[in-house]
Amino acid sequence: MTRAPIVIAGTAAGMAAVIGYHVSGPRGPLLAGTSVGATRTANTTAGSTQTASSASTASGSGSGAKTTQAGTAGVVPTGTRTATGTDVQYGYGDLQVSVTVSGSKITNISLVKANVADSYSGTVDQVALPQLRQQALSVQSARINGVSGATYTSDAYAQSLQAALDKLKA
Repeated sequence: MTRAPIVIAGTAAGMAAVIGYHVSGPRGPLLAGTSVGATRTANTTAGSTQTASSASTASGSGSGAKTTQAGTAGVVPTGTRTATGTDVQYGYGDLQVSVTVSGSKITNISLVKANVADSYSGTVDQVALPQLRQQALSVQSARINGVSGATYTSDAYAQSLQAALDKLKA
């Protein structure tokens, strides 16, 4: 029984490490200054192309400048902008998404293309795609958990979304 305090302390330390990793781990906002809580809309478009609203962008190195993942200092762009990600081929088809950002907040993600190889894959995508959209809107980035049983779809969705977000940062 003299090992019980050691086991309890080790378990507590391990739990703290797991919780700490999940909270501050690799998942987080992709765009500088993003916040959680986007409005959910049911807007699905097919065959749309990349569009961009007029948005003012500025770069500078003042005390209020934020560093983006590209390593350049700049001010978060304002206005509503839309970009279409790349068409990503995956094991069971291909898909492409479009993202709309207002300021630095992702306000909408719509499916541009979703082709599947068979009916089972179509059924999986019907369940997975709305969940992936909600995850991305919740975390305000392409760093989503994915959907169990739809790993290839989840990875393709994240890749297309990341490509669209990269276009908006450029």
